Amino acid sequence: MQSQRDWLFRCPKCNLYHSTLMPGSGTGIEGLEDLRRANFELMLDRVEQGRSLSGLRLLEIGSAKGWFLEAATRRGMVAQGLEPEEANVRIARTNGLSVESGFFPADLQDHGPYDVIAFNDVFEHLPSTVSAIKRVEELLAADGTVVINLPSSEGMLFRIATVLAAIGFASPFERLWQKGFPSPHIWYFSPKNLLLLVSSHTDLTLTDAFPLPSVTRSGLYDRIHSSHAGPLGKLLFAGVWLLSFALPLLPADVHVAMFKKGPQR
Repeated sequence: MQSQRDWLFRCPKCNLYHSTLMPGSGTGIEGLEDLRRANFELMLDRVEQGRSLSGLRLLEIGSAKGWFLEAATRRGMVAQGLEPEEANVRIARTNGLSVESGFFPADLQDHGPYDVIAFNDVFEHLPSTVSAIKRVEELLAADGTVVINLPSSEGMLFRIATVLAAIGFASPFERLWQKGFPSPHIWYFSPKNLLLLVSSHTDLTLTDAFPLPSVTRSGLYDRIHSSHAGPLGKLLFAGVWLLSFALPLLPADVHVAMFKKGPQR
């Protein structure tokens, strides 16, 4: 990999980005609930196109406060979460959800098998994505599906932030990496190198891939204010608010890939 900054590297062949930021757990960012809940429904719609969800076992890795688990439960799934942040575990359990405490894969107690395993803005935070996807393949039922929802390095916001960083305005780029947050990004994938990772280390087969919205005007101010207060925050809010009208027509900043379990090696 080639050095981009003292904490960031990029593969010139596949364009995979890797940071040396310290992985950890976090409680999430304000202003994202409306966006996340809407996206979760879209994702479940796509999973449901292939099979009925009723009675299927789901594991969400990094289940946060349980919004995805709630949506899946309403559709009849038997939903289980694994979450490292204790405050989130308590919230989810208070709402009647089944959530284990800890990190994946070391702390998972229920070893399945699972019909669906989901990573929602989590895969890019894992120290070892190779060991994680190998363990996912082991945990999946014979016809199980893994859903990976994560930010894309081909997205317009990432491209704009990269250009701004190159001319000396690094703040938006560092915000996309969540640099300085309790749980920063360790990786930034594109659709192509995510497929390369999964196909190189497992027999999982890509069955669906699609973009999701990355910005809604609802909650946008709180989302930006969580990392940028004062005049800079107001300036960034105005810029992203204006850009949000064009984003649906531009390269997507959120990518979802669904892989199905195939024959064992």
